[in-house]
Amino acid sequence: MDRILSYGLVGTIGVSASTISAAVVGDPFPVVVPAVAATGVIGAHHVRDRDDLEPASDQDVREHIEQVKADGGQP
Repeated sequence: MDRILSYGLVGTIGVSASTISAAVVGDPFPVVVPAVAATGVIGAHHVRDRDDLEPASDQDVREHIEQVKADGGQP
């Protein structure tokens, strides 16, 4: 959830900054294109980051639970 909120915050700041910059420059094209490109880069990083994660196997989870039980409930 924290990752989604941080992407939302970065996106909001990026859109606000590009809108203000477009108003200052007077032409939105040179300002909006980098903002769109940055959104694509963030999205690609998110997808790649998600693909690198391997789900834990049932055996790994069972071993971890047994270890926590053996440690008296301390993770």
